[in-house]
Amino acid sequence: MSPWYTASIVTLDILCKVVDNYGDIGVVYRLARAISELSAAPRLRLIVDDLAAFSLLEPAIDPALPIQSARGWTVLSWAGPAPGTEAEYRFAYAGDPTRVVIECFACGRPDWFEALLFDPSDYALKTIVNLEYLTAEDYAGEFHMMPSLTRSSRVRKHMFLPGFTAATGGLILDEAFLRACIRHQSAERYRILVFGYERDYARIVEDIAEFELERSVQVFLASGKSQRCFMDSWERAGRPFPVEPLPFMRQEAWDALLAACDFLIVRGEDSMSRAALSGRPFLWQAYPQEGAHQLIKVRALLDRLRPHFSAAAFQPVESAFLAFNDRIKDSPDLQGRERILPLLRDEGGLAGGFAAFSELLLGNGNLASHLMTFLREIV
Repeated sequence: MSPWYTASIVTLDILCKVVDNYGDIGVVYRLARAISELSAAPRLRLIVDDLAAFSLLEPAIDPALPIQSARGWTVLSWAGPAPGTEAEYRFAYAGDPTRVVIECFACGRPDWFEALLFDPSDYALKTIVNLEYLTAEDYAGEFHMMPSLTRSSRVRKHMFLPGFTAATGGLILDEAFLRACIRHQSAERYRILVFGYERDYARIVEDIAEFELERSVQVFLASGKSQRCFMDSWERAGRPFPVEPLPFMRQEAWDALLAACDFLIVRGEDSMSRAALSGRPFLWQAYPQEGAHQLIKVRALLDRLRPHFSAAAFQPVESAFLAFNDRIKDSPDLQGRERILPLLRDEGGLAGGFAAFSELLLGNGNLASHLMTFLREIV
């Protein structure tokens, strides 16, 4: 790899506000790891508003410290320096001022960082890249790498959109996850991972129970909103199959479990992208939006999946995705209409389509590499 990383971009500032549980910081943590894995990677400064959430993903983080080092990164609190740490903050930027900023998910900038970025005495050019949320919608390719405006001619801004086509930035391909996918081996029991939002899981439990009559099943329940809801439905059904409730897991351990399962029920951006890359059959639950707008995102993802399946094989996939996401809110009392039994029974028929989709996504390349290449072109 060429030496431009160290010659032109010495340090990246990555900004993140934790909005949706651990989803936003999960993507940022994965991106930071993937950038650091690149040859001659830049130094990273991560500015995060919820260090407690970050510490659950990365135990080296101390939530009480406003500035610290972890995994070779400088990690700073969004709130700015605490009394007595002002000198440490100044030292973090002394001789290495902010020049290139990755602003994740329209998070904005803390006041103290804004002052550095728009310092009138600093005449150097600076670059902000807005890393947007993942979507399968066409606009991802249309707006990817588009310039935007700031209040200063010395601070340039561009958009960078992850996605599922070569016209976007692609998906993050971190080494730990790719290794986990390679290690996947068949097990005696058919393994199902459940990580969703609050709802009544009675219909899904019913389908898994019927499938259990044909093949031994093991269900893993991720920590979070769906765990208690699923357990309630499972207990009302008479505990018809083995279930293992899981504690909160570090990202690398979660990736390994996801890659080891045979069928995935996932929510959110990061886990959906991992499910798609894994090549396993999966069902995605999008975050509910006003007017059930999430169905637009779900249909866009289905349109990306569709070419890899026969019409007959895809019909139950499409039906399950749409039924699973046809809601206006999350609630433990929300009864689902989705049927996953056809998907569980047609493992052989679906495997090729999901695997082909995975191969396409892997072929699009690593978002971390694409991001650094883009920065080389514009800085």
